[in-house]
Amino acid sequence: MNAPGILLTDFARHIDEYQRLRLRLNNQPSSIAAAGRDLNLLCRYCRDTHITTLNGVAILSFMGWLRDERKNSSGAINRKRASLTTYVRYLRARQTPGAVDFPLEFLPRARHAYAGPVKTLEPDEVQRLLENIDRSTVLGYRDFVLYSLQYCIGLRLGEALKIDRADIDLEKNVLHIHGKGRKERTLPLAKPVAAMLRQWLKHRRSLLNSRASNALFLSKKGNRLSLRTAEDNFKNIVAKAGPFDIPRVVPHTLRHSFASHALETEKDLVVIKAILGHALMRSTEIYLHPSMRLLRKSADNHVAAELISTTRAQRKWIRGIQKRKSG
Repeated sequence: MNAPGILLTDFARHIDEYQRLRLRLNNQPSSIAAAGRDLNLLCRYCRDTHITTLNGVAILSFMGWLRDERKNSSGAINRKRASLTTYVRYLRARQTPGAVDFPLEFLPRARHAYAGPVKTLEPDEVQRLLENIDRSTVLGYRDFVLYSLQYCIGLRLGEALKIDRADIDLEKNVLHIHGKGRKERTLPLAKPVAAMLRQWLKHRRSLLNSRASNALFLSKKGNRLSLRTAEDNFKNIVAKAGPFDIPRVVPHTLRHSFASHALETEKDLVVIKAILGHALMRSTEIYLHPSMRLLRKSADNHVAAELISTTRAQRKWIRGIQKRKSG
């Protein structure tokens, strides 16, 4: 006999209504859409496996299937778990039979294997990467500006691609960023970065649809440059500029590198947190991986190095005295 739970028909019936409520409550549309995909995937799994009642056993089976069959990462599994948790609480509020007793509190989370500290490029490696972009063409210069912005002000690739011409104020040298989770922030532009943007705005005029589109970064077809195309272009640049000391270099590596290199000059983590657009300090801390140059400088400047050096000098001085006496 199955453990008590929520009938699959009841569970599936209210998904659309739940999404409409979230939209009225001004939740992020992309988050609503992702949750809908997660819940509908669970419904399909139950139908395919002939599960008619959702209970703890069914959900544990679903999570195992996500890991073993779909090869989902821990993050993807936990996101689906979060979608389920929020939806079941909604079903509890609307007094759907079985929702109150659904064992949400006991569902395990998928765990991440420890990946070690975040690995970043050294400044000379970033320079080599950017220098390997062909700036003699309009599209090449576009890519140079795009990835340079990621490194110069720590942008996510998606944030950089969302920039519109209206977001740039070259009189005040500031750039408005539409961040993750609809968080907005305004960042100052160093003079070389502002000059680079001025130059790109001139080159951009030669692209198709440049007058009609507000997007700062356009594709050769005149559309806003897509995330997939930007990732593929970056992959080709990395292949040309490599090898590098770290095994995997992706666009987000430039953001990691910005944070790591900022640590060497800007000691205030609150400032770095604000630039990166993080809500929590712990999100900033995982990016702050000191570069090898900074680690070596710290080791060289540590008092231990001076003590060892002094001790060696003393030993050499003592040996010299002993030789003179024996002579």
